[in-house]
Amino acid sequence: MKVFVYLAVLVGLVYGQCDPAGNCSPPDCRCFKDNTTPGGLQPDEIPQMVVITMDYSLNSEFAELYDQLFTTTNPNDCPTLGTFYLQDINTDYDVVKAYYDRGFEIGVSSVDGTIPKDEVGWVDLIKTVKTKITGAGINGDDVRGYRPPQLNFGGTEEFIGIGDNGLVYDAGCVTSEYDTASTFKWPFTYDFPEGATCNGQSMPVDKEFKGKWELIIPDFTFTNDTKCEVPQGCTNVETKTDAFNILYDNFIAHYEGSRTPYVVIIDAAWMKTDFKREGTVEFMDYVRAGFPVSRNQQK
Repeated sequence: MKVFVYLAVLVGLVYGQCDPAGNCSPPDCRCFKDNTTPGGLQPDEIPQMVVITMDYSLNSEFAELYDQLFTTTNPNDCPTLGTFYLQDINTDYDVVKAYYDRGFEIGVSSVDGTIPKDEVGWVDLIKTVKTKITGAGINGDDVRGYRPPQLNFGGTEEFIGIGDNGLVYDAGCVTSEYDTASTFKWPFTYDFPEGATCNGQSMPVDKEFKGKWELIIPDFTFTNDTKCEVPQGCTNVETKTDAFNILYDNFIAHYEGSRTPYVVIIDAAWMKTDFKREGTVEFMDYVRAGFPVSRNQQK
């Protein structure tokens, strides 16, 4: 026990403490323990971000499904868009380029869904997929995000891969610890040795990663307090109403809380199921039409 205490003290002495009023402030840095809202705004002044993210392969077959989600506009009349974290196998990069040209964000996930075994594996994985993306005519500076295969967060080794390949953030830390309206976390950086517990997986707290961000993913909560990392993982989603409710109920938890970004993770398996796809479309249409913009936007 004493060994761990001494180690924690040593790490604190080497890296210092994160201070939101001093050595770590947005947009370049944010402390994990900083629970203030951005800009000191009140929650009802903050636009609720709904971040639609798609995982795994992207090709013309899946594009026909995903396109059904993006038929409306945002409250500012700009088109609704999302982020694709790509798996190389079965991906058509001409389709990827078409989405990029429409304004969608393109990120990296994996080569074939396999989890790397070491630091070299993480570096090579990200390099391989990013090279394929840029080879399709996409600006490498626009490829900023990473989501690990199977949401298996890779800690220090993953972030070495992110840093070596010029990426900026991870969107694969799923947490059961910060998954309620009172505990949701704003994105933070790994400039200092602190961070959330990613469902028991190791955190990159033994090395500085200046300006590298974490977009934390709370567990989804469904009926009878069922928890799942992604909507597809909740096996009790059996109807269109269920599909709508799991997305809506978790949205409301963010909307009525501190307005932290609400990240929705979907994939082709979810979209191929008619009632799940229809419930998702209904959710997006309802949220777009049924919720007012913030007071800040109305000024």
